[in-house]
Amino acid sequence: MTNTPNRSVERAFRIVDELSENGGGRASELAARLEMPVSTVHDYLQALVETGYVTAENKEYRTSTRFLEVGHRQRHRLEVVKAVRDELATVADETGEHVTLLIEEHDQAVILAVQEGPDAINLFAYPGARMPLHATAPGKAMLAHMDDGRVAELVDQGLVEVTSRTVTDPDVLLEQLETVRQTGYAVDEGERIAGMVCIAAPVLDKREQIQGAICVCGPESRLGETRREEIAEVVKRAANVTQVNLDYV
Repeated sequence: MTNTPNRSVERAFRIVDELSENGGGRASELAARLEMPVSTVHDYLQALVETGYVTAENKEYRTSTRFLEVGHRQRHRLEVVKAVRDELATVADETGEHVTLLIEEHDQAVILAVQEGPDAINLFAYPGARMPLHATAPGKAMLAHMDDGRVAELVDQGLVEVTSRTVTDPDVLLEQLETVRQTGYAVDEGERIAGMVCIAAPVLDKREQIQGAICVCGPESRLGETRREEIAEVVKRAANVTQVNLDYV
């Protein structure tokens, strides 16, 4: 009995995810991709339409902006978003590059806020976008301040290769995390996006617990060693200011 409602919820969100990933679709198309009966998918879609989370036009279904509303409300409830608000704009102005705030959620790095400097390359980043922790500078910055047991669990799940430069060797990753703890910042060189270098600093609270990471990304051609060190100091300062702000949110 207890499994039936859970299975229904799981099916509903499988349908929602499929709609989101493919930009919409008809009940028959969704049923084929999800290997579910058309009648079952149709019933779920109708329920989702009635709740306002899915729209329907000419038998074409799409996720609605209701999800945007829910996500926007939750994002603004997070203390770290309030604490970092002014800092992201400052970092973007100083570096000229693409700046983001990320947190860890369900073993992934999730973008909460985006700010673009005058020279920023459009990375099509948006609040809610998710990425592997081990393949990103902000992900490494957060991993470096997680419990060893938690990190071991994540490593045991496997380090997926995103690009040819993604670190997939657990020993190499653990060495990098130790370097992050020593230097106060993390770097990824084309490990998630080929040709891009990202530099991130962890945001800690007064108990030294990880709350997120501030990240600057730019093309490899612009971010040589000297420039990286300069940006690292900027993001470290911003992370420190955010940490102080967290005490007053």
